[in-house]
Amino acid sequence: MALVNQAKREINAKIVFFGPGQAGKGTSLRHVFNKLKPEFRGALKVMSVQGARMLFFDFTPPGDGNVDGFRVRFHLYTVSGPLVDPAAWKMVLKGADGVVFVADSAPQRLADNQAALGQLVEYLKGYGQTLTTIPTIIQYNKSDLADPAALAELERQLNPSRLVSFKTSSQSGEGVLQGLMALVKSVLTGLRANGTDAIASGEGLQQMVEPPAPAAAPARPVAEAPPAAPASTQPSAAPAAVRSPVAPAAAKQAALSLEIAGDPVAAGDLIRVPLTIRSGDQEKTVVLTLSLGLSEE
Repeated sequence: MALVNQAKREINAKIVFFGPGQAGKGTSLRHVFNKLKPEFRGALKVMSVQGARMLFFDFTPPGDGNVDGFRVRFHLYTVSGPLVDPAAWKMVLKGADGVVFVADSAPQRLADNQAALGQLVEYLKGYGQTLTTIPTIIQYNKSDLADPAALAELERQLNPSRLVSFKTSSQSGEGVLQGLMALVKSVLTGLRANGTDAIASGEGLQQMVEPPAPAAAPARPVAEAPPAAPASTQPSAAPAAVRSPVAPAAAKQAALSLEIAGDPVAAGDLIRVPLTIRSGDQEKTVVLTLSLGLSEE
């Protein structure tokens, strides 16, 4: 879900490269990073997630990348490795605004492609999305193999929804940028159709809250938590969310308690921690957003 940063006049959107192990997701993401001019992109970062390697960076598309005067910043993510824990993929896909499905064009990988596509459908379903409700493209990667599967067969087996598809080679870079830019245009079209008012009225502006005075339970380490799109760290962005979740009379009769409600999520220099505030038989779940400085090795 795209998030608005009012202070920076930015909309932050998230794109995930998904596919079977060794299909070329990480190589594709690195190719995009290397092709973008430094003034348009942030640093490429690597983080360990559930034993796999998560790669991510952000960029602003050159040209007309604005929505209602807000600059759109895209955050690209993937999880690289032969096997990835489903929990890691679910957390990386949370809040995605677009998906690049990277299929392996080798004929012997057809079953792996189909299994990965089925997983993607299930993960998106958990967030109320489908391949047709969220902008999605397909990369038929490794098209430069000596004997790749026929494009018509790949389309028949993997693309019943008739998504926009591209023959690519993450090694040479053929088709990778073209596919991503097509997806970026699709995401921008959707954001412009909704407008910033629709974006701002959602979850994004409710992410910055101030916890109550009582001490919170110690948070678990967040260095290896997977990302979600960044939210504004300005307290003024969501003043309504700072109010106590209980009525004044009830607050006098029951002490407030604060608990960690789920796994913290890291996104670039931001950490989002879900919290549950309780007072008597009343409770409210909020999200605390912290801004941290990540040192690069």
